[in-house]
Amino acid sequence: MAQAPWQLCIVSDEVDSLGLARLCDYQSRQPDSLSAIVELRAVLRKLQAQAYLSASIDSLERKDSLLYAHLYLGEQLSWARLRNGNVPTSLLRQTGFREKSFRDRPLDLAQLRQAQEGLLEFLENHGYPFAQVWLDSLDASQGQLAAALYHETGPLILFDGIETEGEVKISKAFLQSYLGIRPGSPFSRRRVLEVRDRIRELPFLQEEKNAQVAFLDEQAVVRLYLQKRKASKFDFLIGVLPTTEAGPDRRFLITGTLNAELQNQFGQGERLAVSFEQLRPGTQELELSFSYPYLLQLPFGIDLGFAQYKRDSTYNDLIFDLGIRYFFQRGNYLKAFWNRTSSRLLTIDEQRLLSTRELPEQLDLQNASFGLEYQYRQLDYRLNPRRGWSLFLRASAGFKTIEPNPAITELSDPADPEFNFSVLYDSLEERSTQYRLVGQLEQFFPLFQSSALLLRNRSGWILSPGQAIYRNEQFRIGGNRLLRGFDEESLFVTLYSVFSLEYRLLIDRNSYFYLFGDYGY
Repeated sequence: MAQAPWQLCIVSDEVDSLGLARLCDYQSRQPDSLSAIVELRAVLRKLQAQAYLSASIDSLERKDSLLYAHLYLGEQLSWARLRNGNVPTSLLRQTGFREKSFRDRPLDLAQLRQAQEGLLEFLENHGYPFAQVWLDSLDASQGQLAAALYHETGPLILFDGIETEGEVKISKAFLQSYLGIRPGSPFSRRRVLEVRDRIRELPFLQEEKNAQVAFLDEQAVVRLYLQKRKASKFDFLIGVLPTTEAGPDRRFLITGTLNAELQNQFGQGERLAVSFEQLRPGTQELELSFSYPYLLQLPFGIDLGFAQYKRDSTYNDLIFDLGIRYFFQRGNYLKAFWNRTSSRLLTIDEQRLLSTRELPEQLDLQNASFGLEYQYRQLDYRLNPRRGWSLFLRASAGFKTIEPNPAITELSDPADPEFNFSVLYDSLEERSTQYRLVGQLEQFFPLFQSSALLLRNRSGWILSPGQAIYRNEQFRIGGNRLLRGFDEESLFVTLYSVFSLEYRLLIDRNSYFYLFGDYGY
């Protein structure tokens, strides 16, 4: 036979049932007596959190399935004053503590706990892992509480560096710079707690077990237990594409992609990447990049880049990029860079020139620019996030130079031999200023137990006051990289903004399925 439910009824001589309900709503219907006792304890915690520190259950009385609990509410305490005992004023200012927040106001234990934990956390992250914070000189009278806030820092602890165990090829100098645990710097509990996530974000390392901290003679050594993770890769795909000719003249073209990446080959966290793509007849794209972080154990790194883009038989682009990064915490950075782009026409349409006497939509160009690149990520896991946001901005300013093409200037019109095609360049400004801005903003929202929702915007803008922006210097968008649903790099634009919405189902720490929608203009 099933046990009848209990009806819990809390009564008090100091407050009626409506007033009690406003102070702490509780579940009156309970399945058994043990659940009723648990509910009473929860009621007391709620009241004590509202400064009824002396609240208690004086007696319990049972009548059949009714359980009467007689509550003593007591007086609600308020702050008379929480003064500073021995904490330096500068330290209180840095942690946001204000005495006026604890003067003649209701006693809020959560607020008090937050103030104490904030002070303690600051000390633990600035060299004092054994610090203590407490209240002293307590005086409670007439419903008001006065106290003083005291602290003791303990000894100043400095990092003595990192020790590694395991068969891994990695520089201690790189790890110390990457993790922010440099010898001689003040101990930081936050840095130690971040070690696990930071190591997980490295594609070439993984932890065998959690890091440990050893304290000796006012110094702290962080021991890492590491294993090598396979990160370098070499992927290629070859395809055969038939030409449009029919009959015996029909030929086949070889298409394909190549992606190679070498990670941490010298144990310094460096990265070398090569990418080659030829998916359309006559169009080839080659990208080379090299990055080396933390030069000379300083928060600086170097980036080198080279790219070649050949658009069928129309033009050929060569791009050189050199950058110096300054690293902030958690891999965020600010980079100053120099970029040089050269674009050369491979062929010209002579018949069009002769008939229209107008320059083609692409010209021989050179562009040299300087700029800044900034990246900030606040993500729970950089490689496959569920929560957080990220921002990327790249802005540059430089000079564009138009160079006359000999195939155009030396062209002769048989119908008008006196016409000089070089005059077509006279209306153009040979040297002009050009600005470029590219940005990306992402926001991740966790959904359910293993899903995430991504909102993203990617935008770009090229501005060249008083000068046309030619086809071979415009953005190429469309395809899997940007604005999915269109042919790869089929759209040439000077301004774009693409909004994306993605639902991601995470199937592993570094893998997911996704549904997406893109909208751009």
